[in-house]
Amino acid sequence: MRRLERLEGALVHITDVLVLQSERMDHGFSSLREEMHRMREETRATREETRIMRETVTDRLDRLIAITTKERTSGVERLASIEERLARLEQRVGI
Repeated sequence: MRRLERLEGALVHITDVLVLQSERMDHGFSSLREEMHRMREETRATREETRIMRETVTDRLDRLIAITTKERTSGVERLASIEERLARLEQRVGI
C-alpha cells in the first residue's frame, strides 16, 4: 500500500512538473510570437523608409540629369551660335 502511495505521489509530482513546463513553454512561445511580430513591423517600417528614400534619390537624380542635359544642350547651341557669327564676320572681313 505504501508503495502505491509513493507511486501515486511520484505521478502527481511528474504531472505537476509537466504542467509547469507546459505553462513555461506557452509563455515562451507567446513572448517569441510577440517579438517576431514586433520585428516584422520594424522591418516593414524600414522597408517603407527605404522605398521613400530611394524614390527621393531617384527623383533628384532625374532632375539633375535633366538640368545637366539642358545646360549642355544650351552650351552647345551657344557655341554653335558663336561659331556662326564668327564665320559670318570672317566672310565679311574676307578671311
